[in-house]
Amino acid sequence: MNSPTTGEAPISTHVYDEQIRERMRVLVKTRSQSDLARKTNTLVSTVNRYLKSTKIPAEFCTAVINGLGVNPAWLMTGEGTPYLADVSAGTSEMATNLLELVEAMNQVAKMKLGALTGQHHLKVLRELNDALERYESLRAVLNRRTRTVFRELLDGLKKALHELDQQRATEIRKAAAQVSRLCDDPQLTVEFDNLQEFYEQIFGDQVRALELSRKVFVKSLGAADVTMDKDHMTLAINLVVSLHKADRCREARRICRATLALYEDVGADWGRFGQLRALNAVLDIELGHLREGLRNLHDTYPNLPEALQRAFSGKLVETMLLSGLAPLDYAPAIGLDSTSKATALVRFAGLVEDSEAVKQLWQRYKSDEKHGLSEDSIFEVYARVLAGRDNAAVFEKALLAERNRLAVRPTQEFAYAACSCQLARMRGDEKAARKHFDDAAQRLAGLDPQVNPQMLALALHWANALKLFGGSTKAKDAKDIREQALAFFKDGFNNGYGAFSRFL
Repeated sequence: MNSPTTGEAPISTHVYDEQIRERMRVLVKTRSQSDLARKTNTLVSTVNRYLKSTKIPAEFCTAVINGLGVNPAWLMTGEGTPYLADVSAGTSEMATNLLELVEAMNQVAKMKLGALTGQHHLKVLRELNDALERYESLRAVLNRRTRTVFRELLDGLKKALHELDQQRATEIRKAAAQVSRLCDDPQLTVEFDNLQEFYEQIFGDQVRALELSRKVFVKSLGAADVTMDKDHMTLAINLVVSLHKADRCREARRICRATLALYEDVGADWGRFGQLRALNAVLDIELGHLREGLRNLHDTYPNLPEALQRAFSGKLVETMLLSGLAPLDYAPAIGLDSTSKATALVRFAGLVEDSEAVKQLWQRYKSDEKHGLSEDSIFEVYARVLAGRDNAAVFEKALLAERNRLAVRPTQEFAYAACSCQLARMRGDEKAARKHFDDAAQRLAGLDPQVNPQMLALALHWANALKLFGGSTKAKDAKDIREQALAFFKDGFNNGYGAFSRFL
C-alpha cells in the first residue's frame, strides 16, 4: 500500500508484514510468547505462527497494542519508542490516529476497484468514498496534532544552529524530518527547508544547501499568494548566497540583478537590500569586472551593519590588493577583521611569496576562532608552512582532515592543488611540484563550465606555471603552458588587476 503520509513508492504486503513481524520479535525478547498470547487472548501456537511467517491480521495488532500498551506508531511504522509509557499523552493520541489512518488506507487498498464496471459499482464507490473521507479526516487530525510539535522542533533547531551545536542540531533535524511527513503546514515546511539549508551551509554540503535554496525559492515563486515583500527578497538573497558559495557566479548574478530590479522601488530602505547590492558587486568582481565591482562594493560597504561588513571585508581587502590600490602592509587596516579577511590577506601574501608578510599575518590572526584563522584550518596551516613554522607534510595532512570532515568542492580541490604545488616548488622538490601542477591543471580543465574558480586560486596556479616553466624552456608543452599563464596575467592586468603587473 502507499505510505499515507509521504507519498513514497508502495510497500508490498509481504515486506510490510515482515516489518511488523520484526517489531513483534523485538517485543518477545523481553517477554515470553505465552505472556504475549495471554495478553492478546491468542493461542501460543498462533502467536508462534505469526512470528514465523503467517500473515499478521490487523485484529492481532490491535490486541497487542491494547494488551501490552504498545505504541501504535512504533508497531505500524517503526517510528518512536515501543511502549506508550515512554511517550507523552499527546504523542500517544497522535500515534493512535496514525494506526487508524493506516487501517483506513488498508481498507482502500483491499477494495476491488475493478468491480466499478460491474453491477455493484455504486456500493463499491460508497465504500471507497467513506474510506477516503475517513483518511482525510484522520489526516487533518494528525496535521493539527503535529503542528505544535513541529513548531517546537523548528524553534529548537534554530537555537542549536545559532549556537553552532552540531550534535543537537543533527538530532533535532532528524526528528523534524520525521514529523514533517505528518504535517501539511506550508509555512512550517518552508521554514524547515530554510533551516535545513542553513544547517548544510554551516555543517554540511554546499551542493545540498544550493538544492534546498533553489527548492524554497522556486516554491515561493509558484505560490498563488506570492507577494513582493522582505521575506521573499530574503529567499532570493539566500539563493544568491548559496549559488555564490557553490561558485556558480553567473547564475547568482542573474538572480541578483533581477531581484535588485524587482525591489528597486519598494525595497531600497530595507536592511538587506544593501546586502543584495554588495553581493552584486562581489559577483561582478568574481566574473572579472573588477573596476565596476570594486567601485560599487566600496560605496556600499560603509552602509552595511557590522555583521555584514565582516562578511564582505574579505572580498573588499582581496580586491583592493589585486587591483594594486592598496599595499600589502596597509591592507590589514581595511574593513573589519574576519576569517574571510584574514584568509584573503594570507593567500595574497602567499601569491606574491612575501614570507615576512605571511609571518606577520600568521602571528596576528592565528588561533582566532572568531575573526581570524582557526587553528589547523587549511589556510592557517598554509600560512604556517609558508612562514617556515612547519613542513609541507602538515599541509597535506590538513587537506586529508578537511576531506574527511566535509564535501570539498571541485574549485576548492583546484585551489588546494595549486597551494600544494607552490609549497613543493618553494622547498625545491620540482618533481612533486610538477605532479601537483598537473593535478591542478586537470582539475581546472574538468570544472563545470558554469563554475567560476576564485581569482586568487587561478593567479597562484598560473604563477606556479611561470616559476616551473621558465622562459628558456624549449619543450612545446611547457612553452604552451607558459604562454597561457602570461595571457592570463595580461588579460587580468588590462581588466584592472594591477597586482598582476609583477608577473608580466
